Amino acid sequence: MTIELTDSLKNLLQETATQLKGVAKRRFQVQTVMSLGYGGQLLAQKELGWDRDRFKLCSKYDVER
Repeated sequence: MTIELTDSLKNLLQETATQLKGVAKRRFQVQTVMSLGYGGQLLAQKELGWDRDRFKLCSKYDVER
């Protein structure tokens, strides 16, 4: 199953991530990737320009805080 992000959704996600800082930004990005499901990391990297390595570095603690 391939998920496609509309341009308006991409803009919303990118603008939101830009406005957040630190743990809040990491939490938002990880939760977004998790919501995208299988292949979410790659999709976020390609479509949103997010650093895929960031998701690997984020701890479960960051997401649950």
